[in-house]
Amino acid sequence: MKQTNLKSKKGVLGIGLIAAIAIVVLVAIVFFGILDLGKFKKGQPSPSAVVEDQQVQDLQTLSSSDEIGDIEEDLENTNLENLDQDLSQVDQALEGL
Repeated sequence: MKQTNLKSKKGVLGIGLIAAIAIVVLVAIVFFGILDLGKFKKGQPSPSAVVEDQQVQDLQTLSSSDEIGDIEEDLENTNLENLDQDLSQVDQALEGL
């Protein structure tokens, strides 16, 4: 009779353990899946955080045409002389990471 009670207790304990694990898994799915708490949201910086200089504004006015003449005109109108002007600031920012 004691063996039956011992097996019964082990069975209940096993079922309880499986139920507890299932509940933990379900809660994890809800938090990480539905509520997106597990995702790191490193989105794009807000448009106000990006400083636009004259070169950036000029690049945004380029034509969207894929014709050779338009591409050549865009290349001729693009000033690439001071392209590496802020390179030292970029290097300093990367060293700070």
